[in-house]
Order: sequence, then C-alpha cells, then structure tokens
Amino acid sequence: MKSKGLIGLGYLHNGLKQLSSNDPLRVPSDADGKKFRIMSSDVLAAQFEAVDAVPLKKPFSEVFTLLQTRAIDGQENTWSNIYSKKFFEVQPYITESNHGVLDYMITTSSEFWMTLPDEDRAVLKKALEESVAFGNKIANEKDMQDRQNIIDSGRSEIITLTDAERQQWWKR
Repeated sequence: MKSKGLIGLGYLHNGLKQLSSNDPLRVPSDADGKKFRIMSSDVLAAQFEAVDAVPLKKPFSEVFTLLQTRAIDGQENTWSNIYSKKFFEVQPYITESNHGVLDYMITTSSEFWMTLPDEDRAVLKKALEESVAFGNKIANEKDMQDRQNIIDSGRSEIITLTDAERQQWWKR
C-alpha cells in the first residue's frame, strides 16, 4: 500500500464466508463440477478450482436469480448476506465452512495522514480503533442473528462439518 500512497487504519468485518448450494457439500468431491458464483477475484477462482468446482465471476445483484433459476449451483457469502439477500430461500443447503472472511479495509492517503499533527493522529487513531471494535462487535452479533434466522426459517439445512471433513477442504 505504501507504494500506492495509502496507509491502512483498520478492518471492518462482515463475517466469515459460508457455502450455499443445491446439494449437500461435506467434502471437496461434493463440489466437483458444480458452478459457484464468486466475486471478481483470481484468488477466489483458484480457491474453487482447487476443489474442481467451476467459479463464475458474476455481479452480486444477479446472484438470487442465478440461484433461483439454477443457472449456478451455489455461492459463497457471509450469514448476513445470505439472509438479507434471501439466498437461503432458494438454496436448500448451507455448509458452515468459514472458508474465507469478508472484510473492508479502512485506508487513507499517507500524505494526508502525515500532515496531521501527532496529537491529532493519536486521537483519530484511538477513536477509529474504538469505533471499529464496536462496529465489528455489532456486525458479528448481526451475522450470528442472521444465521439463527435462517435456521428458524426451516428453508435451508445448515451442514456442520466434522473435523475430518474440514481437514479434507484444507488439504486441497
């Protein structure tokens, strides 16, 4: 980031990512040949290719329709996104994989940051740390409440991986 003139000030968390699908996903071979919507990222594409799945870079706004029409077999997202976008209504299974994190980095211009007096930077940094900690606490509570809302709906089965099943995903 330094070479781009940016400085990182913290991360806002949106939760860990889960896999929703038309079929149960317990081990990597369950994803073989299945099409999953991913964000536009070569890293995420490689992650799905490692388990012989087919990653499709599609806009977030199209995911519900793609799932509903079965143009794709599944997607990855946080509990809050799965709930708020109603993906659980058209996906019978959600594997609690916790396979990735969806965070937002707080940045500012290094040039701007360094023009601030030391005491102002210290006050801003402390205020930012406190507000990020509070925001992350609220986001985690929302994520867990949305997970429970999905369970309570009875629309999707939540699959909890055993340690042995989880290890198979990590080894890929």
